[in-house]
Amino acid sequence: MASKRPRQPSASAGQTAPAESSRELTAKQRAFVREYLVDHNGKQAAIRAGYSEHSAEVTASKLLRIPKVSAAIEESDAQVDEAVKDAVTVEVVEVLRELRLIAFSDIGDMVGPDGRVLPLKDMSPQARRAISSIEVEALFEGKGSERVEIGDVTKLKLWSKEKALELLAKFLKMLTDKVELGGDVRVSHEDALGDLE
Repeated sequence: MASKRPRQPSASAGQTAPAESSRELTAKQRAFVREYLVDHNGKQAAIRAGYSEHSAEVTASKLLRIPKVSAAIEESDAQVDEAVKDAVTVEVVEVLRELRLIAFSDIGDMVGPDGRVLPLKDMSPQARRAISSIEVEALFEGKGSERVEIGDVTKLKLWSKEKALELLAKFLKMLTDKVELGGDVRVSHEDALGDLE
């Protein structure tokens, strides 16, 4: 008597082979993910990725339901969000740092013991960043062929401390425009309705 062996379910019987779920995205799927990140428009992403224009909407819908495709989109979106957040945070921190340098700058950091403006190379980077402009004017004595240079005057102009302090204070919500309303205004319903007529 022949014994029956139990039938093994085939891969086409509704089971997904484990290798398929872990397989990398195809080139077209990667292109779709890349294009989808541009504007989150599935149909247009499918067309730009090289899928048929006639069935692009259906194709996009199918692609977005594939776990590895949707996971790639989510991961890429998260990376973009993090990069944007980091960029904004860096910009805010840098702007506040620059405002602080200007607001709390000290002209004493820019002159030597003799009261003359230090050469730029001898100033700290923080002191240099508070300077708006430097103007050097030569001083002469005598006239004509007897005219000789006897020195120079250096004019140092700093960025506005007042403006920097104001911007910092606004950012820290230390300066707010408050409008105080006073008085007791009471209007009856009849009066209000009468005004509408």
